[in-house]
Amino acid sequence: MHVLAIDQGSSGAKAAVVDGEGRIVAMTSRRTPVEHPETTAAQADPEMWWRALVSCVSRLPVHDVRAVAISGFMHTVVPVTDEGKVLGPALLWPDQRPDGPSAADRVAWWAERDPLAVLARWYLPVKDFLRMRLTGEAATDRYEAGGTGFLRDGAWSPAVATQAGISPDRLPPIGEPLDVAGAVTREAAAATGLPEGTPVVMGTGDWMATLLGSAAVLPGRACVYLGTAGAVGGFASARAAAALTDPLCFAAATSTGSALDWIAELTGRGAPEAVAAAESVPPGSRGVVVLPHLMGERGMGHDRSARGSVHGLTLAHGAADLARAVMEGTAFWLRAIAGAALDQRDPAELVAVGGGARSDLWLRILAAVLKRDLTVPETTEAGILGTAMIADRALSGRASHERWTRVARTVPADPNLANVYEPLFEEFLHLEERHR
Repeated sequence: MHVLAIDQGSSGAKAAVVDGEGRIVAMTSRRTPVEHPETTAAQADPEMWWRALVSCVSRLPVHDVRAVAISGFMHTVVPVTDEGKVLGPALLWPDQRPDGPSAADRVAWWAERDPLAVLARWYLPVKDFLRMRLTGEAATDRYEAGGTGFLRDGAWSPAVATQAGISPDRLPPIGEPLDVAGAVTREAAAATGLPEGTPVVMGTGDWMATLLGSAAVLPGRACVYLGTAGAVGGFASARAAAALTDPLCFAAATSTGSALDWIAELTGRGAPEAVAAAESVPPGSRGVVVLPHLMGERGMGHDRSARGSVHGLTLAHGAADLARAVMEGTAFWLRAIAGAALDQRDPAELVAVGGGARSDLWLRILAAVLKRDLTVPETTEAGILGTAMIADRALSGRASHERWTRVARTVPADPNLANVYEPLFEEFLHLEERHR
């Protein structure tokens, strides 16, 4: 039995056909750019996400797919008509123009400025917008709903909706991640190649899917995610993982992979080339220190005024120094915001996933900075794997997928490198304090 898992990230879409043993049969991906029309803005055209989905899925062998599930990045909603037509740009979670950090705050900001807001029938989270395009049905799951800022005591809050300038009936019905929330329509089948009528499961937000795909269940295992952003956490217990509740997030950083992409583009390199060049730079990046707060910050509380900075530059420094400094700076920041929680919870294992987990250098740096060994699974695409688990479970009823997350290797925390990084971490904290 095969399922199709689709994951829309902040800066890219992925789709994969996964078999009944949790192995990825085929996978495709496509970049979806983030727009910055102002220095504090982060927005995207949702139509790009749909085109990316179509492009990814249509290149996969989907003729025998039995179910589809979608995950997507959270804290962002898309205004659409009853037919699913997009009415405006989606303001992403790092957008700092509104006064508050929630999707409700961003809806209020947009609805106040765009006359098209009166035409909006639905405000849909990212994955729910894409699922509506596949099925014609509007809905969301309770975890995704909780990430919008509109939810209070398990239901949409009329007060919050009114404060955002919309009616609460513009928010979709709330279901469960395992609900079958529609079927592939004739139009979507023609666009994607999926068989018409294929069941489409509700799915959930990216963090829940990532923890599922990394089997991050405390106290045995926690997850460190290195994607566009970074996060550390795990399910509170095995019971919580089985019930799809309590996906804990100890700390979240606004920029990890996006900071590396930024410095790579700035220096005229691709991210892989930047990482390869950084291998030749000694620990400490020859005195360069990066504070990686490129789009405000979520770690240690919401701070939309936080800004990135580079310290210690001289004419002798080059692109390789900057690339390593970004990797070290993001590792320092993750320790600053998640180190205490990791020490308190003290998981037996810390699994690294996300695009950054494909970089051995970044993992060696992070392991030394955190002073913890990192395990790396066969697939670092934990969000895709967790989404596939949801599709499989909805179809088969199987609740246990631990065997799907297979550890491939361990990256040990080098004690000598950890000793080198300890004073550099203190210097990083000092710079952080100076810049608050």
